[in-house]
Amino acid sequence: MSVRLFFRFSHLHLAAAFAALLGGMQAARADITDWARSEGGQMRVASLAVDTNGVVRGVLQIEPKDGWITYWREPGEAGIPPQITPDPTSGAMLTAMAYPVPKLIENGDITDIGYDHAVSLPFQLKVTDPAAGGKIDLTAFIGVCQNICIPFEAKFSIDRGTAGDDDSEERRLLEEARETLPEAASDDFKVIDFHITPDKTMLGVQLQLPENAPKETEIFIAGPSGFAYYEPQNLVRDKRKLSFYMNIKGLPKTYQVQGNSWPILVKSGDRAMETMLNFPKP
Repeated sequence: MSVRLFFRFSHLHLAAAFAALLGGMQAARADITDWARSEGGQMRVASLAVDTNGVVRGVLQIEPKDGWITYWREPGEAGIPPQITPDPTSGAMLTAMAYPVPKLIENGDITDIGYDHAVSLPFQLKVTDPAAGGKIDLTAFIGVCQNICIPFEAKFSIDRGTAGDDDSEERRLLEEARETLPEAASDDFKVIDFHITPDKTMLGVQLQLPENAPKETEIFIAGPSGFAYYEPQNLVRDKRKLSFYMNIKGLPKTYQVQGNSWPILVKSGDRAMETMLNFPKP
């Protein structure tokens, strides 16, 4: 087992303590925090004031050092997916987190899904009392990897903000982050159908590709936590329709696919689409 797999599956509790030694516990200020730094890169948070619905929109900015990478929602064969965890005493909970379009990164005999450049992850928090003052404390936990995977944890404290404050820089950072996200499914680029084979070992999917879609198509599917699929088999192309299967052997025996949802991201030329595979309840 590689060092990277060791960190991914065996030592997440040890990882938090190790990250603290790397300087990842640096505190932060206001709506754009200080950078927290580690051996493999740096990260910070920018956020807007809480709105009338109690929603705080923010972005986690990650800048790996040259030669280092960080990860998508599911990292592939190894690595640590990004996580944001609000402190329960802050009266806030994470309700959404989005991921820019990743790529496959080959490193020896390991294939990662992630980013080898600066990346920003938009997120949303929901506060229990929009009128409350004070700060929201949260923890960001990511992996940065070169030859080994280093867990990187940082604690941030963000202002709830006040309506009317100058937030032009924060809005710019959020808008730039949104521009890197995959598009939603549409009539000309979508999942037409999907199914699990009776033996529960294969996932079959049929796609509608965009007009003038190139021959090459990249597909990423995030299953239950710890499972990512990116090697389609038995591809059949008929004009703009593409059918394929993914091998999903190895799911936990207690895991029930029915009633769950798996994100699927499809890259076709200069377009990328993300949607959910919503498996019907039994």
